[in-house]
Amino acid sequence: MAEWNNQEPVRLQNFKEWVPDWLRIVLYLVFLVAFQFSNGFYFTTMAQLVGERNLTMSDTHMFGQTVLTGLCFYFPLAFRLKFRFTNMQSLIMAATGQMIVNLLFPHVHGYAVMLLLCYVGGFLRLYGTFECFSNLLPKITPTYNYAVFLSFVFFIVIGCVGVFDWLTMRIIYYFDWQHIHLLAVALCAMVIALVLMFMRPFRPMPKMPLYGIDLLGMLLWTIFILSAIFIFSYGHEYEWFHDRRIRLAAGFMCLALATCFLRMNHIRHSFIEYGAFRCPNLFNMLVLFLGADLMLSTQNVLQTVFTSSVLGCDQMAASVLKWPEFIGAAGAVLFCWQMRTRFAWSLKRLTLCAFVAMLAYEVAMMQVMSGTVGLGHLWLPQFFLGFGHVSVFIALTVYAQAYCNFKYYFQVLCLLGFVRMGVGDVAGVALWEHALDAQMSLHLAAGSGTALLDSLRNLYAWASLLGVGMVMVILIGHFDSFRNPLPRLRGVYHIVKRRRLMEEEAQKVS
Repeated sequence: MAEWNNQEPVRLQNFKEWVPDWLRIVLYLVFLVAFQFSNGFYFTTMAQLVGERNLTMSDTHMFGQTVLTGLCFYFPLAFRLKFRFTNMQSLIMAATGQMIVNLLFPHVHGYAVMLLLCYVGGFLRLYGTFECFSNLLPKITPTYNYAVFLSFVFFIVIGCVGVFDWLTMRIIYYFDWQHIHLLAVALCAMVIALVLMFMRPFRPMPKMPLYGIDLLGMLLWTIFILSAIFIFSYGHEYEWFHDRRIRLAAGFMCLALATCFLRMNHIRHSFIEYGAFRCPNLFNMLVLFLGADLMLSTQNVLQTVFTSSVLGCDQMAASVLKWPEFIGAAGAVLFCWQMRTRFAWSLKRLTLCAFVAMLAYEVAMMQVMSGTVGLGHLWLPQFFLGFGHVSVFIALTVYAQAYCNFKYYFQVLCLLGFVRMGVGDVAGVALWEHALDAQMSLHLAAGSGTALLDSLRNLYAWASLLGVGMVMVILIGHFDSFRNPLPRLRGVYHIVKRRRLMEEEAQKVS
């Protein structure tokens, strides 16, 4: 029987009493790293999957985006699962599920089944990650300062992704892509063993049943976002709306979206409620995230083409650029933390600095475009990119937390995830790939001897103009002063507990 303490814990009480406090924090950090290294699909294995399976690069891009889609669809269910299961149970379920996904994926060949595994893998990854972060929150910042907390979150997540990409490239080089899944299985098994050894089933509040979850709404929103991702991922390959499959996907997308909005007014608790769309400046945040994704996508398309086709570097050699990007991300964490806590910078100023850093990346890449440069010349642009990437995520996520009613906060995170982890990325990749093809055709028709370099320079120039436009939008835009709405996260346990007790009393009276 799980223990229940009606007082908010002042220490990490999910562990057995003999476990020292410092080890409890270390164990959560180990769990976090393990979950960041566990997915259903890994972007670094795309080329190997295309070579071994009857797949295209568009298929592998679809797998990767499905992982991110499953990840962002966890947000609306986060506290429902947290209040139903103990932290120990959730960690074991998430790690066990990830083990099963990673064991199955290398042996599955069906496209639909692979998509399902990717979706589940992304969902479980955030399930385990959230369970760790939500318990570490009072240890990271006892005052519940979200500028500090989210700086730590994005440093761990993006930092681990960068290190893991660097590590997996070497695993693929010396072994094969299936060993990456074996590594994930080993890490998840380690998490289960450590949880069983050191943790106990502790509850900070009474258990709440899983009722009223809109699974149909979750399915409809999933169909909507995956249909949109399908259109952008396969549009160039299928010649966009000239192909019946793209038109069919667009029809599913529109039908699913219309059904979702109709259901909002006819059921009590929809998966994403109407109030989430009334969050202050939601549209502005979506536009800023979309602009950031379009700028960041130049790395995935233009920089990759430059390092592979112009500099002649393979994926292994180009992986060294992960280090300056990681250093930039670490610098962004310290910068945002200090500017918000010590100097009380506004979120508008932080967002402006993030976009200026991304603009600096575009301008620097445009300047170094030459066949005579080496990878060392790309270190400074990569630093700017990592700095801007993390800064914009921290600033805009803190902004969402500051201005959204807590009831809709995680639903808003899901909506923002539709752009920052879904449509925005694939739309940016599709845009730059189409633009690169068009530029190449123009320069080849003009008889240019350096058609590829000229095309890349021109596109980085256009990306720089986009960055200037985003900076101007932020400068003339209106950002309200920072405020922290009630209820705060640290009061959620008490609020939900009181609501649960009131419901029980009402049932007794009736």
